[in-house]
Amino acid sequence: MPEFSGDAGQPHLDECADCRARLKSRRELAAGLRAVAAGFHKKEAPARVEARLLAAFRSQSGITPIRRERRWIPAVTWAAAFAAMFALAVFLVRDRQPEAARSTTPRTVERASLVMSGDMEGFIALPNAEDAATGESEAMDVVHVEVPRSAMLAVGLEVSPDRTGEMVQADVMLGSDGVARAVRFLN
Repeated sequence: MPEFSGDAGQPHLDECADCRARLKSRRELAAGLRAVAAGFHKKEAPARVEARLLAAFRSQSGITPIRRERRWIPAVTWAAAFAAMFALAVFLVRDRQPEAARSTTPRTVERASLVMSGDMEGFIALPNAEDAATGESEAMDVVHVEVPRSAMLAVGLEVSPDRTGEMVQADVMLGSDGVARAVRFLN
């Protein structure tokens, strides 16, 4: 049925009740569809529906999906690796003070100042130390200590392997600079 505009089709509508009813129902339907459209003006399909619709369209049309490149993942990985390496370096390089060695046996230290003379009896010169006899006028300190018997090996004395852990009393002669020059084992 043709749509009439203005008064051109009015004479036919006045005569034909069937056309008049059809026109009326079309106008009501158009008004109802406009009302529905106005109500959905700002409504959208949910994102999941849109994603599924696009995926179905792409699969049927042969278009491959576009993937976003994630360039930030390697950057974050490298940053975390450098941070871990830096933390490890700080931990390993920090200033450390050596711990004092603790002995299970108490050591006694006695100091006696003497001037070099004939009191050198029984002292053994330590390797790589200045000769104690050359500085006869030098004041020497004698320190009484307890050392393991294995220390006798350093000056060339023989020690039985089963007795290396025993403690021995010794006198150590120190120069005025605090460097050990000679040692005398007492027992």
